[in-house]
Amino acid sequence: MSGEAYGAEMVAASSVKSLCKFMSMTLADRLSARRRDRFVGRASEQARLAEAFEADDPPFVVAHVYGPGGIGKSALLDETARLAASAGRGVGRVDGRDLEPSPAAFARAAEAALAHTGDGPRVLLIDTFEQIAALDEWLRRTFVPGLRASDVVVIAGRDRPAPEWRADYAGATATFPLRNLAADESGEYLSARGIPEASHGPVLAFTHGHPLALALAAEQARQPGAGPFDPAEAPDLLADLLERFIEGVPTPGHRAALEAASVVRSVTVPVLAALLADDGADGEALFAWLRGLTFSSSDAEGVRLHDVVRETVEADIGWRDPDRYAALAGRARRVYADALRRAPTEDARRVILGDFLHLYRHHPIAGPLLQSLRTAWADAAIDGATALRDGDIAGLRALVARHHGDAEAEAVAGWLEARPEAAVVFRGPQGAAGFLLTLPLDALSDAECSPDPVTQAVRGAVGPQLRADERGLLFRSWLDAEVGQSVSAVQGLVFARTVEYYLTTPGLAASVLLTTQPDLWDAVFGIVGLARWPEAEVGGGPAAFGKDWRAVPPGVWLDALAVQSPTESP
Repeated sequence: MSGEAYGAEMVAASSVKSLCKFMSMTLADRLSARRRDRFVGRASEQARLAEAFEADDPPFVVAHVYGPGGIGKSALLDETARLAASAGRGVGRVDGRDLEPSPAAFARAAEAALAHTGDGPRVLLIDTFEQIAALDEWLRRTFVPGLRASDVVVIAGRDRPAPEWRADYAGATATFPLRNLAADESGEYLSARGIPEASHGPVLAFTHGHPLALALAAEQARQPGAGPFDPAEAPDLLADLLERFIEGVPTPGHRAALEAASVVRSVTVPVLAALLADDGADGEALFAWLRGLTFSSSDAEGVRLHDVVRETVEADIGWRDPDRYAALAGRARRVYADALRRAPTEDARRVILGDFLHLYRHHPIAGPLLQSLRTAWADAAIDGATALRDGDIAGLRALVARHHGDAEAEAVAGWLEARPEAAVVFRGPQGAAGFLLTLPLDALSDAECSPDPVTQAVRGAVGPQLRADERGLLFRSWLDAEVGQSVSAVQGLVFARTVEYYLTTPGLAASVLLTTQPDLWDAVFGIVGLARWPEAEVGGGPAAFGKDWRAVPPGVWLDALAVQSPTESP
């Protein structure tokens, strides 16, 4: 037989063998193989579990996998079963959804699940443990100690394990808190489901890597004729997510509290009470309920919903009841604006401003800037805003000279010397990462302005329009050390600071912002309500964009920007 004929025969034999294997598979086998092929992430968890299953003396005998609904606990248990089988262990599995929470019922189910696992080491998988949580003490003290010495138990549920597990099984228990998938893992997940990479962006932005949300969004995106993913256009998807996340919500009042919490970044008792003021709700009781949800977390700033839960509930109320959404968002803006005016410290203002600007994260212009701001604040190497320090002026002068030339650098340095309190500096590891210089137009003298024709021109245009009790602001200079006045993390901080000034300056009547890149910012400023102000410009100097705040006060301006559903552009 020739080599070519032999090769063809081998290919044919292999094909027949594969076909026979396929035909001998059950539907359960096929579904299991499909899930395995599409499983991504959880590499560290799998490595720890595999090490335990392969050891003669496992490092732990009980493992707790926990996280909010839809985070992928059951999928990890599927992989855990495969890892255990690969290590030669027998595998049994029970699900709390199928059991009544009694010791007898559980013992019968576990015995049946382990009946065919042989005499060797075994792994018992317990899924949806929150449904049978009443058995926790019995399981810990009676059932698990009665298993074989070589057995391993893996418990998956929504709640963190009771501390008694660590006490009773000191050194022999492990915890696996599950979080969202990383961005690259989420992309791999979508690609495995046939979603083109070009379509990943909106899905990833909405789901934040949450496995259930990824799966549902991917199915929606795969439907015939489906366009770019938009949660507002996917009510069935939202309904599926809501059904999973909000199951067991006791009353309409609790649902209202959940909706209110979805509009804001985090919620405290006073904020919740203000958001639900028209509902006559008990803010203390509802706050305690929110705090106890499996998909919420608490920190010094309050209670916050899991990202994908918040996005889901917010998007749902946005398309289902836009008037209620607008009312909640409006109340939130008023709460944060008032708190910002009363904030006692810079740190407090920073937190409140973050809460306030969170309400604008879907805005087509403000949103990207806020993302830059979040990036900067998440980076511990960049301080949000600091006062001018000794030695800063020379460095800032050099920064301005590099981007805008010596004449502008001299003018800015002059103001830094004369009014050091007018500058805020954003600091990075190598020094100043950027700065903002804000001058009070109503308080400047002719002598102060005379060395700077740019400020003279603005003051000449704005000053005569100000009454005795009115204030005017000039954002004289602002820069990112690396990219000048282009969009960046520092520029996001500059944007946040200007909004803070708008909201906290008593008697604000007008403001002017200068830029050397009007072509870049013209459209942006137009959308957020800042108009070109030619009479405030000097030939060869920066372009001036301003606003008359007497015609449209800051609160009204921000309300107008926010007249939109959470997933629509204004």
